[in-house]
Amino acid sequence: MAQGKEIAEDDILSACEEILASPTFAKARRMSRLLRFLVDQAVSGGVRNTIEYAIGLEVFDRDPATYSPGDDPTVRVQVGRLRQRLDAYYAARAGGHGVEIRIPLGSYMPVIRHVTGEPPPGARHGSLAFQSIRCIAGSATGEAFACGLQEELLAQLFQAFSDVVMLPSTPSMGARRSVDDARPLHARHRVEGSIRIDSERIRTSMRLVEPALGRVAWARHFDRGVHFDISQQEELASSICSALKRHLDA
Repeated sequence: MAQGKEIAEDDILSACEEILASPTFAKARRMSRLLRFLVDQAVSGGVRNTIEYAIGLEVFDRDPATYSPGDDPTVRVQVGRLRQRLDAYYAARAGGHGVEIRIPLGSYMPVIRHVTGEPPPGARHGSLAFQSIRCIAGSATGEAFACGLQEELLAQLFQAFSDVVMLPSTPSMGARRSVDDARPLHARHRVEGSIRIDSERIRTSMRLVEPALGRVAWARHFDRGVHFDISQQEELASSICSALKRHLDA
């Protein structure tokens, strides 16, 4: 269904094809087939064909003689994954404009609307979100080193990416998210990590997460000798930032 101003059929179909040609969907054949079918039904007004049973038959080739949506959750699972992929697609092009296609919760019928480049009221936009670095060991020395590394890494990420949003501390660190922090964050990637320390080395484990897809896009360990000075933090932050930039540039 379209919302607001009437949207031309050609514009809707063009927006769908643009989504399907994106890296988020290019290799997801079954997901692409599902999206195309739902958009076609929205354009033609085929509301009856977007019930779970009809989707199972038309998109997933279920046998009408044996198919029971109550016993086979394929449609529910795949539509849920489709919502996530659409979230990832639009998160990657935050600030874009044109025709937007979404699948709202509790429905299989797409919602299609015009959007502008303006962010929604109260939204926080960032090219990169940065989560506090945790010290798994829990020692006072380790906590201090993790805090110092976090400050160095945040400074270098800002130099490399310009637009970095600092996320609140994780629940395991005892922090509560404020009302201001609860505003929606539109960032494609989140950087998070932790450090562990033993008698021979400091291991810093970093990962790059795509929140909309709920998957880890990159992960790496950085091992260093047991030195807790600023120069160690600077060098380690530089290595992490360079590795992240190489991955994202690729």
